[in-house]
Order: sequence, then C-alpha cells, then structure tokens
Amino acid sequence: MTRFALAALVALVGLLGCSLSAVASPAVKAYVGANGVWLDGPATDFTKDVEGAASLSASLSPHISAVAHGFYGFTQKYVRYDAGARVTATDVDNKDFNIYLGILYRGGSTDAVRPNEWAPDAGVGWRPNPKGWPHIIVGADAGYGLDSKKVVTTAALRYQF
Repeated sequence: MTRFALAALVALVGLLGCSLSAVASPAVKAYVGANGVWLDGPATDFTKDVEGAASLSASLSPHISAVAHGFYGFTQKYVRYDAGARVTATDVDNKDFNIYLGILYRGGSTDAVRPNEWAPDAGVGWRPNPKGWPHIIVGADAGYGLDSKKVVTTAALRYQF
C-alpha cells in the first residue's frame, strides 16, 4: 500500500467518524487532532514525531469503551493504527478529567511502528476549559508492546465533534 493510500485511509477513518457521530447516539464520539509521539525500545528507527490523528470511541457502558485510532507521522512518513477496549474512571469533583486503562491491538506501515501486536495502555484526558472550549481535549497516554517491548508515548490535542 502506498503512502498516499495509507494517508487516504486515515482521512477516511476521520470522515467516517465524523459521519457516525452526526447520526449515531451520544455514546459514539469522533475526534481529530495532533500528537507529539515518542517511541522507545529495541529496533526503533526514530524517537519522536508529530502526528495527525483521527479517533472513534463507542461507549459500551458508562466506564467501558471500544476505541479505534489512525495516526499519520509527518516527519517520518508512516501510518500507525490501533483498536481495542478501555476502562475509564472520571474524577468525582471534575467530570472533565478522566483516566483510563486499556488493551489495544496496534500496528503500522513501517518497521519503526511494527510489529502488529497487543499493547496494554494507560492515559489521561482533560477538558481544560469546558465552558469556553467544550470540544477541546488535552491528553497523554503510553502503551507497551507485548511482543516488541516498544513503548509509544503521546501527548495529544483533540477536537471532539
């Protein structure tokens, strides 16, 4: 698959997410944004990049979600993706802050973001100004590849549709 085709696939995932969020229940959410990403581990060709991101989540219960993400690395020219499930906990005093633990199946278009593997992940999400910017979310997460032993860490800025 060419880089153009992979980039088109990421864009399609984003558009599909936007369409689904417009017609689906409030339990389905779509996001677009940007990441700072850091990779660490054996046979990692690069250590950091800036990514475009498209995400889709579907709440299966108040604290369990199915998630899917597509990412495009601008400097290293790669596509990576993941999908899985997360368990979330929301701060009782601040409903705009949450933490999560999950398991994702992840992969990508280059050796630096492969192999395709299972990776436990953990992260946080926060709406810093829910009244002024209700669609803006700041987040961070990290996942550990069970086969590759590679750690992918991201700092994210998202827009929720």
